[in-house]
Amino acid sequence: MKLKAGVLLIGALALAGMSPIAAAQTTLLLSTFFPKGHTFTAKVLVPWAQDVEKATNGAVKITFAPSSLGPPPVQMEMVQKGVADISAQYTGLVPKRLQLLLLGEVPGVATTSEAMSVSLWRTYEKYFKQADEFKGVKLLALFVFPPQGFWGVTDKPILSIEALKEAKIAATPGIHARALGAVTTGVVAGPAFRYFGLVSKGTVDAYVAATPIDVIGFNLARYTKSLVKFQGIGTAGTFALVLNEGKWNALGAKLQAEVMQVSGEAAAHHMAAMDVAAADDMKKLRAQGMKVIDAPAGYNAALKKAFAFISTDWIADADKKGVNGKAALEYYRSEQEKLAGSAK
Repeated sequence: MKLKAGVLLIGALALAGMSPIAAAQTTLLLSTFFPKGHTFTAKVLVPWAQDVEKATNGAVKITFAPSSLGPPPVQMEMVQKGVADISAQYTGLVPKRLQLLLLGEVPGVATTSEAMSVSLWRTYEKYFKQADEFKGVKLLALFVFPPQGFWGVTDKPILSIEALKEAKIAATPGIHARALGAVTTGVVAGPAFRYFGLVSKGTVDAYVAATPIDVIGFNLARYTKSLVKFQGIGTAGTFALVLNEGKWNALGAKLQAEVMQVSGEAAAHHMAAMDVAAADDMKKLRAQGMKVIDAPAGYNAALKKAFAFISTDWIADADKKGVNGKAALEYYRSEQEKLAGSAK
């Protein structure tokens, strides 16, 4: 009877177009420090997870942890150790390990989240893959958040290099703090999610390394009075979506191919939702009276010159890893300009 039942089961699976092995479902746990309602979770990660389940015909299902299983700096380490199967690591918090992906924070061209995300994946495939920065985990996708701004919290916007030298600026540790530190001693470094205390108490005159989504999300909107826009020295934060290497290997070649079919560049296109969210939040900020000001040409040129060493340093670090840093940076910027231009 047991043999007959087994034969019937195999027959039923065959009629359904599945093998007994394919009928088994692999469930992967995704942990992120972004809340469920955040655009990145709801409109990027969730749709991608749905794409994976569809592409694998239900053989791979991704579930979301109710809250982050680790703090932001250890998301990739958490995945490597198997605490979670999948997570998105902000590269700025692990600069020594994901040094190449910091190119998004190198002042330069910053177009749209979608264009930058696609361009970063292409740059990774063409230049960075050989450096093996993701040893121990499987890289599934790369995401670049919308361009960051220079947000003023005083009645008088900072519109000259002289005024900047006298100002106190909140900046995230790493590239942003180093870049501004070359101009002023008034840099107050700390993670962006802790800006509220500095801004609400009037400790700083402006803050950087934040998107319009962050301004709203971190409750900074009512204190933010201006946005000074610069040309050619834009920045954007980058994230890497990684999977536990053991879980990846266990999937087998067929499922791996199906997962990657909807990951990589395909997943990067979901970041169009972040562009929509950023544009919507900018409308809200303008509606509340926030001024948007183009930086005077002389100020823009002075900052571009002051920040040039960041690009030089990044290129040198990339070269040490066996990557043509200059070519990679130029490729990343030219790709996103082409993509952003074609989207208009």
